[in-house]
Amino acid sequence: MKCTEILIVLAQVSFLMNGYDSFYYRTPIKGTDKFRKPKSHNIGLPYPIPFEEYYGNKELDFLAFADWGEQKPESGQFQVAKALQARANEKTLFIVNAGDNFYQKDNKLPYNDKIDHEGVLSINDPKWHKYWLNVYNGTLKEIFWYMVAGNHDWYTNVTAQVDYFWEKDIRFFFPSLYYSRRVHFGRNNDILAVFIHIDTNPFYYKYDAYSSKDGMKRNLLALKLHDKEHVDNRLKWIEDQLITAQDADWIFVVGHHPLVGACQTEHPSSYLMHKFPPLFEKYNVSAYIGGHVHDIELSEANSTSSVTYFGVGGGGATGDDTCGDATWSAPFTFGFLHINIPHGNILHFNYIEANETDKPSHIVHSGIVHSRKCHEK
Repeated sequence: MKCTEILIVLAQVSFLMNGYDSFYYRTPIKGTDKFRKPKSHNIGLPYPIPFEEYYGNKELDFLAFADWGEQKPESGQFQVAKALQARANEKTLFIVNAGDNFYQKDNKLPYNDKIDHEGVLSINDPKWHKYWLNVYNGTLKEIFWYMVAGNHDWYTNVTAQVDYFWEKDIRFFFPSLYYSRRVHFGRNNDILAVFIHIDTNPFYYKYDAYSSKDGMKRNLLALKLHDKEHVDNRLKWIEDQLITAQDADWIFVVGHHPLVGACQTEHPSSYLMHKFPPLFEKYNVSAYIGGHVHDIELSEANSTSSVTYFGVGGGGATGDDTCGDATWSAPFTFGFLHINIPHGNILHFNYIEANETDKPSHIVHSGIVHSRKCHEK
């Protein structure tokens, strides 16, 4: 596993796994207590403490994408994986994933077919190898992937994806459906970026109105995320994290469902998603990273909104049109987002297109985002 250079001696940290002996991983995360599996393992409950990460004199450099685990003839997972591998290098610290990690190949089959199904059925499902371990190589196999779940992950056994982190491979970093990270980087670790990883499915799908025959409704009930009271509790947790993060130079929120352009508009089909933008504005969030719409697109901060909304759903699932009313969009496009923060006040981003199987990937759109502390001045 890649050894990240850090200023504090964190080279070996014991990782305590349920039912397994302790062993050692190289990790930027400080403290063995940060890895203890909660006694009450309802994955719908937020992880109780933030993860502290220290990268020393590193720039903050990461790749972001979503909607990747699909292998239909018209899908683009393999070409995006190849492009990601070409872009990743020794500066790349981690992957930010915005969900829909495992799709069904033939949706004419039952959603929980034993061979070809939505999501994964268990921590030993062959799809772990077919869709993840055997696809993403090079640096992508060495760094952590910080995960959230998409709707396709919920259709079968979403708990298995969290259990895979606890019992199989911590690179698939998924301690709960809701967790936060405090990422320290730059000279003397003096720059702070807070990442709040959330599950948007309970905010997007209303339990009482959901009529599909897959496992979404069953899982919402089992994880106690089936009514407005429970969902409001998660919204309060998100707000609490934002309040705690007010000392940060950067705040990123990562969720599956989109908030680019017209996708922000209150609509019955997206239940409570409209509650997020006012909250993000109130606490001066730097950016929201989401997927679900299978393309790459962007709503940049402007005079009416200080938040940038990144759409990164071009990870390989069959292409879609866009949300509409975005600053920039590339419909029906496979690709991903590369973010680099070299010094603290400016974030540089590049959208990388990976549509062609026989040509190198290339940058199709670039821009900058200013630190939230610049907005405060």
